[in-house]
Amino acid sequence: MTAYRFRVKFAPDPTSLWRDIVVGADRTLDEFQTTINAAMGLNQDHLWFFGIDEDYWESDVKYQCPAEHEDLPSGQPMQFGETTDSAGATTVGEMVAQLDLDQYDRICYLFDYGDEWRFYAILKEVVDDPDRRAPEVVKEKGNEIDQYASAGGDGSPLPDRLQELGLPDTAVPTATCVHSKTATTSHTSSSC
Repeated sequence: MTAYRFRVKFAPDPTSLWRDIVVGADRTLDEFQTTINAAMGLNQDHLWFFGIDEDYWESDVKYQCPAEHEDLPSGQPMQFGETTDSAGATTVGEMVAQLDLDQYDRICYLFDYGDEWRFYAILKEVVDDPDRRAPEVVKEKGNEIDQYASAGGDGSPLPDRLQELGLPDTAVPTATCVHSKTATTSHTSSSC
């Protein structure tokens, strides 16, 4: 049985964070994706897809997470003119054949349509695999991603405007208070 060795790289920092994953041709893209996420420190609670080269959203072919593909009426594409398939029903070998991948060709992987964690995978080599291997990390570089890291370190990120200001990690947004004094008394009231 054939297996493929992919070097999966974190697109924003490809030289510092990557994993070599060997996956059997008969394994699904869903299994491959689960291994990528576990190896990179990401969970499984968002939509995702594989595509051609490093085209991401512009990819003409997308292998979507099974939940998303099943929700589309009759497998309709996400965008006009593209082809979509279920990553749960497509094997790695089928994808390699459909995309006519050769050594050093690339596929892209986008996880979480909001945060857009972008990766690309380079087909490093085709190997003989008599054991019908499940996806396995065989070499790696860099620390896992902290998927829900925040500037404040408490799990809830600061609003984007505050992050753009470059405030220290301890910065906390405060409300503007309005103080008023009534004319008949010396009582001061505040509304925050």
